[in-house]
Amino acid sequence: MTTLSLDTSVLISHLSGDRFAEETDSFLRRAMERKKQLVIPDVVYSELYAGIFLAPDPKVEETRVQSLLKVNGVEVRTSRSLKVARRAGELYSRVLKGKAAPVRILPDFLIAAQAEATSDGFVTWNEADYGGLGLKIPILRPNRA
Repeated sequence: MTTLSLDTSVLISHLSGDRFAEETDSFLRRAMERKKQLVIPDVVYSELYAGIFLAPDPKVEETRVQSLLKVNGVEVRTSRSLKVARRAGELYSRVLKGKAAPVRILPDFLIAAQAEATSDGFVTWNEADYGGLGLKIPILRPNRA
């Protein structure tokens, strides 16, 4: 079974109904049909909860988020390894050494490092932000996953 790790951008697309929502929903349907295992790291779960607590009605928003995860069989994985934290620091340092100001923040590198450690692919709408990092798994847009 192929395991795909999801970036926050994929789930937020569905929840917010943004311009990628239709393609995101198609990806989620295809993933279920093809029996792909979908996972998110605890950092993505935390980012989702930040949105829940910022919502006008957190209880309603929490129900929506939990329903999305359950219906799509998305498993939350915790990093039980300092290797993931170390790899995230390595990836982030590469960006900080670059000439341009970083676009991503450290939690994004934790998400990428955990995807690399636990998945066969990393699905994000922000593939350009992760493309030059040298991840050892493919970075995929939902409409190509």
